[in-house]
Amino acid sequence: MSLKQETLPKLLNEISSDNVVALTTQGSPKAMEMVADELKKAQRPVLLVGSFPVGHFSSQTVDASSATYRIDRRRLDAWTVVGRSIYDYERAIGLERF
Repeated sequence: MSLKQETLPKLLNEISSDNVVALTTQGSPKAMEMVADELKKAQRPVLLVGSFPVGHFSSQTVDASSATYRIDRRRLDAWTVVGRSIYDYERAIGLERF
């Protein structure tokens, strides 16, 4: 394994992402279930989760995103957003549990 410094737009291009959604308190309100339904249509979706003690995504990150959404009216901890995102995405793609 090797590490290299890269910009987000270049990384997204390298992995051939076809839908990049950023979750931020500054995004348009949308239920996570609906965001997951949107992501399931992509072959290589990327979900960016903002979690900053102060500040927000850089303009470069927002510009690299297809859309920015807010999934709750409250400010949520990153682990809560990630947990909801995984759960709703699994449901959207029809992942069977047992």
